Amino acid sequence: MGIYEKLMNIQGKLKAPKNQYNDFSNFYYRNCEDILESVKPHLQEEKAVLLLSDDVELVGERIYIVATAKLVDAETGDAVECQARARETASRAKFDDAQLTGAASTYARKYALNGLFCIDDGKDPDTEKGTDGDKAKADDKKVSAKQIAELQVLAKKKGVPIENIVSGYKLKKIQDIDLDRYNAAMKNLAKRPDAV
Repeated sequence: MGIYEKLMNIQGKLKAPKNQYNDFSNFYYRNCEDILESVKPHLQEEKAVLLLSDDVELVGERIYIVATAKLVDAETGDAVECQARARETASRAKFDDAQLTGAASTYARKYALNGLFCIDDGKDPDTEKGTDGDKAKADDKKVSAKQIAELQVLAKKKGVPIENIVSGYKLKKIQDIDLDRYNAAMKNLAKRPDAV
């Protein structure tokens, strides 16, 4: 099996749900760590290694971090890679220079991983029209009324309006939530301190 076949297998199986929640803007997102956590079991299964590296590039007066995500076949050494760039901001409140570079690196690495593993941040599956096969898969991931009640209780305990979860996932109502989003919401809520 060649490196491209291994990459194809990983792309086909990888699920990287949006497990992070932005309280300020009320939306869910995935970060670099979420992708890395999701891909590790597939790397072992395919006998492949993922390497991440950064370079610095000066364009005019702007500094860009160029991140490279490289998938290497552990059996042959063959590799395929993808790059992404992120510009360092000139300054950010309470950030020192190393943190500015680190933030740009993390952002660039996330998009290099998105490119390598065909993760689309721009589309929300709830807004896409699917096939009957997609509908059958969605039916397998339905959340029960009991689970929705548990989510509502936990959200209330943590002081998070249920409307924030609905809008964060671009749902019409909380009953539309699927199992992946339910699990991500429960995980994020569990991390939060209880409301006073």
